[in-house]
Amino acid sequence: MALALTSCEKQEYHARTFDLVVMQPDWKWDSDTKQFYYSFNVPYITRDVYNFGTITVSREFNNGTADAYQVALPMSTYLYDEIVDENDSVINTVYYTQHIDYRFGVGYVDIQLTNSDYYYEEQNPESMVFRLQLVY
Repeated sequence: MALALTSCEKQEYHARTFDLVVMQPDWKWDSDTKQFYYSFNVPYITRDVYNFGTITVSREFNNGTADAYQVALPMSTYLYDEIVDENDSVINTVYYTQHIDYRFGVGYVDIQLTNSDYYYEEQNPESMVFRLQLVY
């Protein structure tokens, strides 16, 4: 008669949440991919977290208020810009999509912002708050 032995290991569960803030002047431009990005150093993403954990990133709106909410990345927003002449009369409307996504590796998270048709205003994107959630 065979005796079956099973082993019970107590698994520890960890969850961490971090605010990742990109201020408007801190966005970087990648001329090869024609997108803005920002790289965060996140030492909590160890090799074990990378291989066995779950990582999600959301954009948070109304940060620090009772009306705060999150949108999971990737996130697409449909926008428009009005082109005006020297008299401030609208001569054209340009519609485009802003796509925000992320990638990560051991020790880092990169946020990437790309506008469709590579339509960008002359200044960097606005300041943004992201929420990184690690479960391992």
